[in-house]
Amino acid sequence: MSPGAIFDLDGTLIAGTSAERLFVPFLARRGALGPRQWIPFLSELLPLPLVGRTRAMRRNKRYLTGLEIGEVERLTRDFLITTLRARYHEGTIARLRRLREEGKVVCLLTGAPDFLADAVAEDLGIAVASGTRLDTRDGRYTGRLAGPHWFGPAKVEGVRELAREHDLDLDRSFGFADHVQDIPFLGCFGHPVAVDPHPGLREHAEAHGWEIL
Repeated sequence: MSPGAIFDLDGTLIAGTSAERLFVPFLARRGALGPRQWIPFLSELLPLPLVGRTRAMRRNKRYLTGLEIGEVERLTRDFLITTLRARYHEGTIARLRRLREEGKVVCLLTGAPDFLADAVAEDLGIAVASGTRLDTRDGRYTGRLAGPHWFGPAKVEGVRELAREHDLDLDRSFGFADHVQDIPFLGCFGHPVAVDPHPGLREHAEAHGWEIL
């Protein structure tokens, strides 16, 4: 078994808001979103109570309904170049490169759509990317999920899946994340690292002797 390093995306490899929250308005500015996308997206979101709406919004991929896979991939490359690279967290990226040079198996695990995860992984030289898989039909996205949404406690199963597939020794591996929801995720690793942590995660990291980056 080999040591690895599994990174979260939002707030960890990129600073500030989530990649997907930036991607939706990017698509709108490029004219990719119309009534076929906005109506199912908003109809799923607006009836929800304010409490819990943010988490539900993370699972809501209806803004992709009917979009061609190839066109989304093209727009994703433009988004990466024009928007996302400027938000890379320099400290985390430097650590990622150092771990890769040491021979660690470097992975990305995120609740963001798989096409965003794949684009970032290719750009940063990450060997393995696992994002939320999306349902497609006839070369277009349906707006529905086709696999687990890697957020909160569900990320623990994502870690175990990566460990099984790539023969990772989690006791010798590093995990990187920023949010209090990531405490179960970080607890999977022998070397958890809290990146610019939210207050709840910082308190937990300090109490348990976790590294803070």
